[in-house]
Amino acid sequence: MKKYLLAAALLPLAAMANPDVTSREYKLMLSPANFTFAGEQAQADQYAAAFESAVQSAINRSVSGNLTLKKVRTVSFYDHPGSCPLRALGYSFRQRTEEGDTELTLKFRSPDRYIADFEDVSSSAGGSESKLEADITAKSRDSFTVIYSHSTTVLSNRTVNAGDDINTLYSGFADAQYLSDSLSLARVGGLVVYERVYKGLVLDLGSIDAELSLTLWYSQSPSGALRPMVAEASFKYEDASADYTQKVVQRAKQAFETMQSLSAWNQPDGTTKTQAVYQYASGFCH
Repeated sequence: MKKYLLAAALLPLAAMANPDVTSREYKLMLSPANFTFAGEQAQADQYAAAFESAVQSAINRSVSGNLTLKKVRTVSFYDHPGSCPLRALGYSFRQRTEEGDTELTLKFRSPDRYIADFEDVSSSAGGSESKLEADITAKSRDSFTVIYSHSTTVLSNRTVNAGDDINTLYSGFADAQYLSDSLSLARVGGLVVYERVYKGLVLDLGSIDAELSLTLWYSQSPSGALRPMVAEASFKYEDASADYTQKVVQRAKQAFETMQSLSAWNQPDGTTKTQAVYQYASGFCH
């Protein structure tokens, strides 16, 4: 027993650390049938009004602002066709392009906060940004599920087509030898998602604010009456020191539960955005 205690005491402090969750995001899938490209703004306004009325009453705090279109960009995920090893390992590799600027994100997910934090997704690329985030979701049989994601985003116009494109940017991932440099990578399902994000509705949680986002994903360049393949409502709050108060987290939970009561808008068992991409072409991973 003494030997065990001594060994534990000698472990690196980083390995013993309590990982700080610097971002918490509450996500709820909406029914795509409630949206069309041509009617987006009016439908966003309607959802914002329903959210504001219900949540403001539930937590007795103000909801202010309006949902307006803030981001228009394309999104792709990359993996190896046939076996999808990144997916199997709990990873995703995402590319986002907006107004000619491209960012790449390597993300690892786990229901265990420590396992997520220990996974090395670091990058030596200039301007890279890492975070440990709690993603809170809901299904019809479980109104509060937490998955932890550890990710690093880098700005890079690199063309992605092989494992080397991940290994070169993310040294910890390369050291783990998850993928060979020569392993081919392709867009999952051959899909380029057209993403449109509405923001601007602010929820007062007390010592910290959260901002509501309405995210719509289209499987082709949207026009007219086209409906999105996925619709999601979410709100997020952040603190670099993860110093959240009890009242903040309680109000956030109440707000999330209230969102779930907006049954005319919700799709409780809808697929998440990443799941929708991986399911888009059924043969991609098999």
